[in-house]
Amino acid sequence: MQHQDDSVHSLPEKDQHHQSDSPSSVSDLLHGHRSRLLQRYINAGVEAFALHEIVELLLTYAIPRKDTKQIAHRLVTRFKTLGSLINAPEEELIKVSGISIRSAALFHLLRDIMAICLKERYEKQDLITHRRDVEEYLRFYFGQRRDEYVAAIFLDNSNHILNTEIVAEGTVNQCAVYPRLIIERALRCSATSMIIAHNHPGGGLTPSEADWLITERLFAVGKMLELPLIDHIIISHHKVISLRDLPRWPS
Repeated sequence: MQHQDDSVHSLPEKDQHHQSDSPSSVSDLLHGHRSRLLQRYINAGVEAFALHEIVELLLTYAIPRKDTKQIAHRLVTRFKTLGSLINAPEEELIKVSGISIRSAALFHLLRDIMAICLKERYEKQDLITHRRDVEEYLRFYFGQRRDEYVAAIFLDNSNHILNTEIVAEGTVNQCAVYPRLIIERALRCSATSMIIAHNHPGGGLTPSEADWLITERLFAVGKMLELPLIDHIIISHHKVISLRDLPRWPS
């Protein structure tokens, strides 16, 4: 009789295997892992996390029903740092298996939120006397862009940021800059001075002849309109150079 009861109430080994791998069981495992990951963050903060765990936790907000651990490892292997990851172009992010446009948008949202926080911080500081802050702001603003961009920072009479705008963009080594456009945008936001900056995606910091020509033209027009060009900064990865510090800077 005992043998008969066991045969009725026990499951064959194959059925037991399928039961443990059922969708509800997998979902429960994922939910449990995510809950523990989140609880670790709540209890110990991000300092207790490895980089791939930070990325994994972020991905749980964009990928609700899939294991994000391996995707996080692939992202860290490809981009190395969180800064490179959140600044990577969408087309590079979605090349990583498991990353959709939705997931890429999450990283870009994080980047944009950080940019707003930096801007709020620097709006209250005199950027001319806090040179490193200008450089930090611009390094983050340009991020890991692969094409060349020119940005203008428009300042008020206390050297606080009024606005930052991309005023020109193009392929590497070719970026058309129009002084008239920059001046018009400066006047539109009632700026009293300006800084221009551009990135060198190729890595070099040596100003080109075109860099100097646009600097000299903007300096001359700004001087005439009492809208001084304070600096022209070149950003290359984690390095920065100020043309104002070089002998050719106009006077």
